[in-house]
Amino acid sequence: MAYSDFERRLLETYFSVVDGSDHADIYLVRNLPAEVAATLNGVYSRSSKSMRDQFLDRLRQGLAAQRKQLEDLPVEGRRDVLSEVMADKSGQFLKTYAIDHGHNSLREGSVVHLAVERVSQLVTRFIQRERRCSFEESSTRYISFGAETHWRDPDVIAAGGDVAADYAAVIDETFALYTRATETLLAHLQRLRPLAAGEKEGPWLRTLKAEAFDAARYLLTPAVFTKWGMVADARTMSDVVTELQSHPLAEFRLVGERMQQQAESILPTLLRHARPNAFAKALHELLPQVARELGVAEAPKHTGPADGHTTLLRHDHDLDDRLLASLLFEVSQLPFSALVERTKAMSDGQRAALLDKLMAQRGPHDAWPQALEGGDPFEFETVLDFGAYRDIGRHRKGFQQQQLLTTVHGFAVPPLMREAGLAGEYEAVMARAAERQQRVAARFPHASGYVAPFGFLQRVRLVFDPRQTAYFIELRSGPEGHFSYRQVALDMLAHVRNVSPLFARFIRAKEGDAFLGRLDSEMTADERRQRRMQSAGDA
Repeated sequence: MAYSDFERRLLETYFSVVDGSDHADIYLVRNLPAEVAATLNGVYSRSSKSMRDQFLDRLRQGLAAQRKQLEDLPVEGRRDVLSEVMADKSGQFLKTYAIDHGHNSLREGSVVHLAVERVSQLVTRFIQRERRCSFEESSTRYISFGAETHWRDPDVIAAGGDVAADYAAVIDETFALYTRATETLLAHLQRLRPLAAGEKEGPWLRTLKAEAFDAARYLLTPAVFTKWGMVADARTMSDVVTELQSHPLAEFRLVGERMQQQAESILPTLLRHARPNAFAKALHELLPQVARELGVAEAPKHTGPADGHTTLLRHDHDLDDRLLASLLFEVSQLPFSALVERTKAMSDGQRAALLDKLMAQRGPHDAWPQALEGGDPFEFETVLDFGAYRDIGRHRKGFQQQQLLTTVHGFAVPPLMREAGLAGEYEAVMARAAERQQRVAARFPHASGYVAPFGFLQRVRLVFDPRQTAYFIELRSGPEGHFSYRQVALDMLAHVRNVSPLFARFIRAKEGDAFLGRLDSEMTADERRQRRMQSAGDA
C-alpha cells in the first residue's frame, strides 16, 4: 500500500518497518499504549489488513468521532532521555548477568512484540509450538486467502524438472478449487438455510460464511501465507531464533534471521548469542537416518478418503481418587499418599457427593481448580486433518508432537462438500495432490510439507493433565467450533468417561446442534458489539 508522507512519518513512530517485504514482512510494534497494541494484535483473526493499515484505520475512526482528521495529529519525534542516559549501563548489566552468568530470569523481563506477516502456514505451526509465547493469527474461517500468496521453496524450485512442476501443480490446482468451492458452498448454504423470521442478516451471513470456509479450507496448503502477532520475552525469542536458524528449510532460516534483526533493535544485548546450533542441526540429519535404519520411517500408503480417530494411550488408573486427594492436599498436613488412601476408602457415592459439594459454585466461565492438575496426564494419539490440528495446536499448555506432514494417511472429506455436490471433484484433486506430494517428499521430505493440503490426515500425540483435558473438551466441543476438532474433543470425552467416570461427570461438554450453536454465538457476539458501540457513544 502506498502511504502519504504524513502517514509514513506517523507509521515510523510506531512501527519499525513501513514498506515491508513481499515475504516475511516482520516489524516491531513500539511506542503504543499496551491496550492499543493488544487490540491491534487481536484484530488479526478477522481482518485481511496488515497491522499498520489497521492502525491507520482505527486511528481515523477515533479521530472522526472527535470530528478531526489524521493530519490534525502532531507528529514530533520524542526521544526517551532516560533511556539515553541508562542505555550503556543497562546493556553492560544484562551482558554480565543474563548472558555471561546465565541468569535467564533477567532475559524473561524484556519483552518484544513482533508482527509476522506473509509467512507460510508451515513455519507458523513450527514457531507456534512454543509454549512461552502469546500468538494471535489470521483465521481461515473469517478471511479468504489470495492465489498469489504461497511460498515456493527455493531448493525445490532450483531443482526444477518434475519435482518443481509437482510442487507448483499442487498449489495451483488445490487453490483453484478452493476459490470456486468457497462461492459454491456459500450459495448452497444460503439455499439450504435461508434467513428466517427473527434472525439478523449479519450474524446469519457470518455463520454461513464461517461454515463454508471451514469446509473449503481443506484445500489450502501449508504453503499459503498467513500473518500473526507474537509477544515473547528475550529468552524465548532467543530460543525460537536459534531453532529457526538451525532448521533445514530456507524459509525457516530466513524468518529466524529477520526476527533476530528486528528484535535486536530493542534487545541488542539479550539476542546477541542467538545463532544456529550444531546439536539441533545434527538431530535434523541423524534422526531421519536412524528411523530409516530401524524401519520405522514410513507408513503404509492410503491416498483416498479416510476417517480420523483418537486413541487413549495412557491414563491415571487412580485418577478419581488422586484428584480428590489433590484438592485436599493444600488444606491438610498429611502426606499425599495418606490422602489417596482416605479417598479410596470412600464409597462411589461419597466421592461423588464430595465433588458435587466442591464444584457446585463453579460458574460458566470459572476455570477448573488448579489442584486438578494433580493427577497423572492423559496421553492421546489422534489422527486428524491438518486444518483441525492448527486449532488444537494452540493448546500449548500440554505437550504435543506432530509428525512430518504427509499425504500417506488419506484425506478427510468435509460433509458439506458432499452435500453441495463437490465431493467427486474434491476427491480427484486431493488424490492427485497426494501423488505429487509424495514424489516431492522422496527428494525433499521437509519441503514436501508445504504441499500436503490441510485435508490430509496427520498423526499427533497430545499429553494433557486432567485440568487441561477438561478445559480442552469444554472449549473445543462447542457447537460454534470446527466440526473436525469438535469430534476430537468428543472422542476424548468418551475415553475419559470410560476410565474416570467421576471426573468426567464435571466436564461441561457441549453436544448440541452445531449450526444453531454457531448462529447463537454470532448473534450474541453481534449484540455485544452493539452494546459496546452504544456505551462508547454515550461516553
